[in-house]
Amino acid sequence: MNRSGPLSGDRQLNLDTDAEVLRSYLLGTLEAESRAELEEGILCDPAAYDELLLLEEELIDQYLAGGLSEAERQQFETHFLVTAERQNKLRFGQLLERYMSSQKVPALSANVPVPQFNQTLTSGRSSSLLGFAVIAVALMGISLLTWVAVRRPVEQPAIQHDQSRLVVVQLAPSSVETKGVTVPPRGSVKLELAVANASFKNYKSELFRENKPLQTDALRMETNGAHQIVPLTITGETLSPGDYQVKLSGISESGQDEFIDNYSFRVNK
Repeated sequence: MNRSGPLSGDRQLNLDTDAEVLRSYLLGTLEAESRAELEEGILCDPAAYDELLLLEEELIDQYLAGGLSEAERQQFETHFLVTAERQNKLRFGQLLERYMSSQKVPALSANVPVPQFNQTLTSGRSSSLLGFAVIAVALMGISLLTWVAVRRPVEQPAIQHDQSRLVVVQLAPSSVETKGVTVPPRGSVKLELAVANASFKNYKSELFRENKPLQTDALRMETNGAHQIVPLTITGETLSPGDYQVKLSGISESGQDEFIDNYSFRVNK
């Protein structure tokens, strides 16, 4: 796989040397300017997006294994887990880890004789059938875990307090009424952008305050009940009192932006 791709202009994103940049982006610690530049590169380069997904899996594995620092763990719980897709991945990882722990096979004792190849045909057939049965049960167990991970909500007792600082706002396109939002201290705002055009796999949002661009995000569609939405999470540090506008575009297969609609909201004092 090509490990480098376009970032912006003539600059290249080297996925080997910039893994820490991608990691900071996922944990929400990357500076706004670098974040917008990185997202532009991810939108234009499928290989960069695939690398981002791999890093998501690595972060989840490190979180489950207790390999994150205290600061990284807090960022993981407050920023990384804001999407339902990542929450489901975490839930699946927890279930898979629990399943694998329950299936650990004890090490063979040195006194246990190793089966010889001169076993009878009947014994050989029995061993083969037993092996196939074990594999079949394991596959059924993993399939069941996958189904449960999709169907059941994520259990996150450790981030209940952090989720209380997340304000969810549903926005309709080109709405006459401008919704007011109050951001809690050290909180974030999750905008659920209602979309009628669900033909795109990837979306791009541009956030403006009084016509001044603030940030650009690469987004994916989610299903909320019977509605299709594009979720956009904005940290409280980015938002000050005033009027804001979100420009939403779909990304075509060729990588071109196709404007969909505008969304407006107001941050209260």
